[in-house]
Amino acid sequence: MCLLQLRQLLSVTALALLQGLGADIVFAQMQVRVEPVILAPIVEQLPLSGSIVSPRSSDVAPQESGVVEHMAVDAGDQITKGDVLLQLDKQLTRLELQRLLAMQEETQLGYDDARRLADEARRLVKDRNISKTEYDSRLSTEAARETRQRQLDLQIQMQRVRVDHHTLRAPFSGVIGFKHTEVGQWLDAGSAAYQLVQLDPVRVQARIPERYYADVKTGTPVTISVDAYPGELIEATVDNVVAVTDINTRSFIARMDIPNPKHSLAPGMSAHLVFLLGGEASRPVLQVPADAIVHRSDGSAVVWVVRDNTAQAITVTIGRREHSYVEVHAEDLREGDFTVTLGNESLQPGQSVTVVRG
Repeated sequence: MCLLQLRQLLSVTALALLQGLGADIVFAQMQVRVEPVILAPIVEQLPLSGSIVSPRSSDVAPQESGVVEHMAVDAGDQITKGDVLLQLDKQLTRLELQRLLAMQEETQLGYDDARRLADEARRLVKDRNISKTEYDSRLSTEAARETRQRQLDLQIQMQRVRVDHHTLRAPFSGVIGFKHTEVGQWLDAGSAAYQLVQLDPVRVQARIPERYYADVKTGTPVTISVDAYPGELIEATVDNVVAVTDINTRSFIARMDIPNPKHSLAPGMSAHLVFLLGGEASRPVLQVPADAIVHRSDGSAVVWVVRDNTAQAITVTIGRREHSYVEVHAEDLREGDFTVTLGNESLQPGQSVTVVRG
C-alpha cells in the first residue's frame, strides 16, 4: 500500500470514529479561486460538411428545329447573358417571312381600295344616292379586308419571332459545361445544345440535423472554408432554409450564396462549414467557467458556490459550451454567484474558505 492510500485510509478511519463519538467535524479554512456566474447568450459552433453547387444550371435548347449552321462557343467558355451560342439554318423561315410580307403588300392595296369605296358610300348615303344593299356591301368588304390585314400582321410578327428563335442566346452569364451537338446535326426544338452553369455567385449548401431546425435560420452566421485554399475563411450568413426534412436522413438543407467574381470556387468542391448558433439575439442563459464543474462518479455534476465565505455544492445540468464557459441549469444558482474554479476537488459542504478572485 502506497503512502497516499495509507493516509486516505487513516483519514476515513478517523472520520468514522469521530462520527461514531458524535463529535463535530471542523474543516480547516481553505484558500480557493473563484469566478462569477454570468447570464448571457451563448454561441454554439456547429461544424458540418457541405458542397458547392451552382444556383442555376440549365440545358440550353433552341425553340425551333433545324440544322446547326454555326456554333459560337465551346465547353469551358465563359459567356455573358445575351451572347450568341448557336445558329440554326433559317433560310426557309426567312423565305416564309418574305412571302408573308409580299402578301401584306397585296392585301394592303385591297384594303385601301375597300376603305375608299366605304368612305364614298358614307358620303352618298347622306344624300340617298346609294342603295342600302350597295352601302352594306362596301362596309362589309372594308371590315373583311381590315380583318385580313390584321391577321397578316400577326402572322408576320410570329414569323419574325421564329426567325429570331433560330439564334440561341445565353439566358444568363456563366460557363459552358458540356456541348451536346455539332455543326451539321439536326436539332429538334427543346433538345439540349449546351449545359450552361452559373459561377457568380456560387451556392454552398449543407444538410442540418433536424434537432437544429429552430437554431439555423435566415441570417445565421457561418464560416466556410475549402480544401483548395487552406487557411482562408469566408464569412457568410444563411440565405434560406429548405423547410422540408429528408425522412431518410432526418435533415434539412441550409443555403448560402457566395460572390465569386474571380471564379475561384467551382461547383462540385467540398466545403467545411461552422454555423454560429445563438448569439446576441438568443435568450440569455446561466454560464459558469468549465473549471468550476466537478463530475462525480455517479454521473452527476456539481459546482461549488461561495456564500458568506462558506462553500456550498449545487447540482447542475450541463448544456452547451462556448469557449471556456459552459451553460448550466440549476434552481439555486444565480447570476453573480461566485463559483470555485481552483480547489473545488477537495471541498466539503459548509467548509470555510478564503476567496481569491480569478
